[in-house]
Amino acid sequence: MAEDIKNASINTEKEDTVLKEFKNQHKRYLSPKHYVAYILSGMGDTVWNKFSQKLFFFATQFLGIKATTWGTAETVSYVADTLDNAVSGLIIDRTRTRWGRVRPYIVLTLPFWILASVTPWLLPTGMSQGSLLATFIVCNYVGSIARSFYDTSYQIILFNITPNPIERNRLIATDAYADLVGSWVPSVFLAVVDFLPSILGVGTRSVFSGGAIAFAAFVVAFRTYGFFSLKERMPLSTRQEMKQASLKETLKAIGTCRPMWVLIIKNFFAVGKSTSTLVEDFFWLNCMGRLSYSFISSLFTGLPSFFVLPFAPKLTKKFGLRNLAAGSYMFCGACYFIMWLVGYKPFGEDHFILNMIWIVVALTFCGSLNSIQRYCSTALNGDLYDYVEWKSGVRNEATVTTAMNYFKFISDALAKIIGPLAIAAIHYVPLNDANGIQIPQTDPSMLAGIWTVFALAPAIGRFMKGVTLLFFNVHGKTRDTMMYELAKIRAAKVLDTGAENEKNN
Repeated sequence: MAEDIKNASINTEKEDTVLKEFKNQHKRYLSPKHYVAYILSGMGDTVWNKFSQKLFFFATQFLGIKATTWGTAETVSYVADTLDNAVSGLIIDRTRTRWGRVRPYIVLTLPFWILASVTPWLLPTGMSQGSLLATFIVCNYVGSIARSFYDTSYQIILFNITPNPIERNRLIATDAYADLVGSWVPSVFLAVVDFLPSILGVGTRSVFSGGAIAFAAFVVAFRTYGFFSLKERMPLSTRQEMKQASLKETLKAIGTCRPMWVLIIKNFFAVGKSTSTLVEDFFWLNCMGRLSYSFISSLFTGLPSFFVLPFAPKLTKKFGLRNLAAGSYMFCGACYFIMWLVGYKPFGEDHFILNMIWIVVALTFCGSLNSIQRYCSTALNGDLYDYVEWKSGVRNEATVTTAMNYFKFISDALAKIIGPLAIAAIHYVPLNDANGIQIPQTDPSMLAGIWTVFALAPAIGRFMKGVTLLFFNVHGKTRDTMMYELAKIRAAKVLDTGAENEKNN
């Protein structure tokens, strides 16, 4: 009789704990302060990532690096990076400190990141191709080690600061909205890069170098702030559970995870837009005449995102996250394809203003759903992490993220190889006057090649991303079932932790 009463008490406690964990999926955890902390902690990286897209242009124009040298450095460093990428996720998943599991890596990686990121912008002129090759290989590899741990940690901390998926998606949308503002800062820099040399009496190269130092300071300040302000809340697997989940079983569970492979293939098609971004500055300087025209374009092309993004959570409820993501990618792919067919000078050589208006309008449609895509990509990762926990019972987001980042590195490497190869194939030669000011090229075949890479590559990549996402199966009833059963899994961890604490006491 006493045993029956005890068992009934245990069952009641389990049911209450499951119900509590299920309610936790709808409880509010984040105050406005937490929103600001998370947004600012990544703001510096947003600014830097946008600015660092100019490095290939900078190295070609002012350091004299050849496209083949750049491509070789990227290839070698990416191959060497496979080792640290393979182990970083496993290390992070098994980290337990007083500051949390992932927070320490936000600041511990800063010294390596600063060394690798700022050095290329401060290199002296006149270096040989061999010296440039060695320097870029070292910088790329040191930077990749820092990114292996930081990128993974920052990605998954978002999914540990609240167990409420609705609140999480709201934070993702807010962060994406803030990123739109952050990405404008480097655009403002480009607006003045054509004029500061004459005002300050320095070369364009010095302006870029100064910008690199300033933007790197943003990264240091905001990452440090994020470290002290963020808090991890998700119930983690114990060290014993992590030991029981052998490496072989973990890799098997991840290797057979359909949603993860869908996202990996989707991310692979990012090579299209990445390649386009790599030649973006060449397009504005040579096809349109001035690098600063990209800033004028950005004043308009980014506007739709500000109006569309606030509706992202509501659109998710109406259409489902997967369908919203797939539709947005295919729409933008179609816009890029139409833009490529029409060309960048449909009104002829003598009507610059009309041509500029056309490019701005076309790019506005092409990027109108960029913020929705960013929101969806991050939210889909959250569904993936929940799916893996649902199937395995263990939260190992870092290992999953590492696997995904490994293939993302491959697509990024392809972009950084294809872009320079495309520039080399059209025999592009940088022109500078006696004062170090860049001069546009006028060769029609060269300009046509730049336009093709700039417009057609993202058209193919965006459309294929949308098609791939239709196979993402964490959707509809499957996702609803997953969220309820996750409450049971997390409740069991809470009970086990309580029993273990009682035993130790």
